[in-house]
Amino acid sequence: MRLGNLNRSRPVLLAPLAGVSDRPFRLLAGRAGAALTYTEMVSSEGIIRRQRRTLDLMRFGSDERPIGIQLFGANPEVMCRAARFVAENLNPDLIDINLGCPVKKVVRKSGGAAILKDLALTADLLGAAVDGASPLPVTAKIRTGWDDNSPVYIEVGQIAEKSGVKALTLHARSRAGGYGGEADWSAIKDLKEALGIPVIGNGDVFSASDAGRMFARTGCDAIMIGRAAIRNPLIFGHINHFLQTGALLPEPTARDKMDMALRHAALMAEQYGEERGTVRMRKYLGWYIRGFPGAGKLRPRLLQVDTIDDIRCIFDDYCLTDR
Repeated sequence: MRLGNLNRSRPVLLAPLAGVSDRPFRLLAGRAGAALTYTEMVSSEGIIRRQRRTLDLMRFGSDERPIGIQLFGANPEVMCRAARFVAENLNPDLIDINLGCPVKKVVRKSGGAAILKDLALTADLLGAAVDGASPLPVTAKIRTGWDDNSPVYIEVGQIAEKSGVKALTLHARSRAGGYGGEADWSAIKDLKEALGIPVIGNGDVFSASDAGRMFARTGCDAIMIGRAAIRNPLIFGHINHFLQTGALLPEPTARDKMDMALRHAALMAEQYGEERGTVRMRKYLGWYIRGFPGAGKLRPRLLQVDTIDDIRCIFDDYCLTDR
């Protein structure tokens, strides 16, 4: 797959994750082996209104490249202006258009996956994004359709390719499917066979062996990881090792995850200051300890931390305690 600076064979990407993929998390994922990271999804309306929080979400450092900025919205003219602003003022490696978000507050405004109900709007929106972003490449992320009875991913893929979109990510569920059930990887295979542009597979890759199976079954050009990265950012390195060698690395131990959490906390403190960064870190700590023996007792303590030393002391105490 060749797209901008993304030249690795069978690359594994970090998905844009609302409320999660800020600079510290992106750095962590990149250092763990993600070939490309994305900012959180940002509103095209917020961009043209120069809303401070929206602009802050898009800021990134040169040490984060290659990086994409993902936009959402339902107005082609606004999308064109927003993409132009991003290209001219921020210059990421690519701009991604979200046509798959199932969250109610997004689809209520006809954004995200709601756009899949209107193929004419889909074409107008993607064409406007390509025009506004030029010369930056534009990609898009979609679902199979609004619901299981209205699959439109092939049609949307063909529209995207005709509009000048350079790659397409398919989360292999409908909007109605949310994150439940089993992702339909056959849809990724069908889309890959129907298009000439790269197809990125997304959905139900939680391990290195899952990634190997997705590549083998679908022929996709790259894989995007979302929920699994929240639970374990080390997954990128594990997948890369498996794809390169065919060997599975041991699953990270509780101590491995604690060490990763402490590195993450240090990045949060660097970005936001220790007090604010540690408070923001609390939700991530809950994800890191998922599955730990005695996690139910550990979690309330971690939700009270104010400093990195607090985190370190709780982890050390956990390791010394006979559970």
